[in-house]
Amino acid sequence: MNPTAADPAVRTRPNISPSRVVLFWIIAIAGASFDLSTKAYAFRRLGEPGTQGPYSVVPNILELQTNYNPGALWGFMRSVPHSSLIFAVLSIIAAIGICIWLFRLGAAVDRGLTISLALIMAGALGNCYDRLAIGQVRDFVHLHVDAINFDCAIFNFADNMLVIGALSLVLLALRPDPSNRGESAEPIISA
Repeated sequence: MNPTAADPAVRTRPNISPSRVVLFWIIAIAGASFDLSTKAYAFRRLGEPGTQGPYSVVPNILELQTNYNPGALWGFMRSVPHSSLIFAVLSIIAAIGICIWLFRLGAAVDRGLTISLALIMAGALGNCYDRLAIGQVRDFVHLHVDAINFDCAIFNFADNMLVIGALSLVLLALRPDPSNRGESAEPIISA
C-alpha cells in the first residue's frame, strides 16, 4: 500500500533553498579553514609547546602559547584513554546528524539555525582534522585576566565557533515563535 499525501502520518520533505545549503557549507568550510590556518601559523611562529615562552598580545590578559589537547573543549576528559579518537568519532557522528537534521529533515528553512549549525560544523571539522591527523587538538590562545585572578584554558578558533554556535542554538530555542499566537505550534520533527 502506497502512502498518500492525504495521510497525516506522511510528511513531505521541506523544500530547502539551495542558497541555504551554500550558506551552510561556506560558513563551515571557511570557518574550518580559518581555524586550521591560524593553528598552523601559530605553531610555525611559536614552535611546539614548551620550546618558547608565551607571546604577550595584551599584557596580563591575552597571550599566544602553543599547547596540545587530547580532550574536548578546554581540556575536558583529556586524561581519558583514547579521548582524541573518541571525540573524533563523536565529531563525525555529530556532523552527519547536523546534515540530516538540516537538509533531510528540513531544519535549514530557518536561517538562524543554519548559521548556528554551520558554526558548530566548522569547529567540529577543524578540531576533528587535528584529532585524526595529529592525534590531538592544537590550541594557542590563552586568555587570563590577572587582575581578577581569571585563567581560561588555552583554546583555538574552532573552540570559539563551537561555543558561539551552541550559544546561538540556545538563544534560538528561547526565542518566541512568531507563528504561535496562542495556539500550540506543530513540531518541526514528528515521529
